[in-house]
Amino acid sequence: MSDNGGSAFAYDGWRLDPKWPGIKVGDGVDLHHPSVRNLLKALREDVERLKGVGAGTPQHLRAYGKVTTSHVGEWDAAQQLGVVFDQGHTAITTGYDKLVAQYEAAIAVIEAAFQNIGRAEHASDVGLKDLT
Repeated sequence: MSDNGGSAFAYDGWRLDPKWPGIKVGDGVDLHHPSVRNLLKALREDVERLKGVGAGTPQHLRAYGKVTTSHVGEWDAAQQLGVVFDQGHTAITTGYDKLVAQYEAAIAVIEAAFQNIGRAEHASDVGLKDLT
């Protein structure tokens, strides 16, 4: 039992892994551009893989993850179970497609923000002038 009196599986909030590439905790703002570019490249490659047809993709799940009545039998209960499996398969594949679309949208937003930061730094000459 957790200390909130509920289930031991209570959500404890999301925490960013301090070892995540491109993120360094410090006193100032420090953006390591090559690390962020590498991270964005990895994310883009991952989303492109998910949009493909290989194992683990929504397309693969749609084609090979469906359990039909022929898999479970022709008796009455199996026929009813087949309808439930079909509904579940539809819900899972639809949700997976939405997840991939949102993942792709999140990457686009991160890329736009990163480009804006780069333009702002260039416009203000941050890091380009020798202030010593």
